[in-house]
Amino acid sequence: MFLNAIVLSATVQEMSLYDQVTGAKKPSYSVIMNVLDADTDEKYTVQITSGFASLEQLKLLRKHNEPEQVLQQAAQQLQTELPPKMTTMALEVLKVKAKSGFLTLICRLAQSTAMV
Repeated sequence: MFLNAIVLSATVQEMSLYDQVTGAKKPSYSVIMNVLDADTDEKYTVQITSGFASLEQLKLLRKHNEPEQVLQQAAQQLQTELPPKMTTMALEVLKVKAKSGFLTLICRLAQSTAMV
């Protein structure tokens, strides 16, 4: 399913997770966007899993167990690359997460993203 989205807000959220073996703190990052469906005027919260080059770099750094400061710098760089408010973009919905009555669409950027 594709979503013709208008960005209302976009942010990189940091969560603190802990390694089950060592107990060490391992930060995790998510790109969360509030968007408006341009076709139906419905508002959605979406989590972007791929499509931004900096997001892929951040995933790679985390996989290689880079220090927390390096991960934070990469997250700040990703934040600067997120689309500004009222940007139109095409998103491909991969799945829907429902928790306590709230829906989050898990998406990736579609191949042809239109910037306004």
